[in-house]
Amino acid sequence: MTQTAVVIKIHGPGLCEVRVRRTAACGDSCDSCNNLCETPDIDVLAVNTEGARPGDLVLIEGSRTLLLAALVYLAPIVLFLLGWLLHPIAGAVGILIGVGGVLYVNRFLQDKGGVSAKVVAIVERAE
Repeated sequence: MTQTAVVIKIHGPGLCEVRVRRTAACGDSCDSCNNLCETPDIDVLAVNTEGARPGDLVLIEGSRTLLLAALVYLAPIVLFLLGWLLHPIAGAVGILIGVGGVLYVNRFLQDKGGVSAKVVAIVERAE
């Protein structure tokens, strides 16, 4: 999945921080959603192989995005359903284990530098 982002700052050689507008929750753009909600921007660390500088508009590609989304959404549900087949209380325990596992993986990935994106192209240079 590729998205456009703005480089905010450089974090040493080969690493930068970019600001991305979250549009995946509503569709391709706010116009396609027809809601008046404000989607927050998120800051992401990205591997800077293109030599982007602060202010540049860049194209980034996420890594492992679909795998992590599946983990976040499916693990608690699957554990809940498996537990429910045994007993309703086991279903509640299953969802708690699923959510706890997701939180643990999130903390682990943040400690390892997070799931980074990669700058694949510079769309527009800052002036």
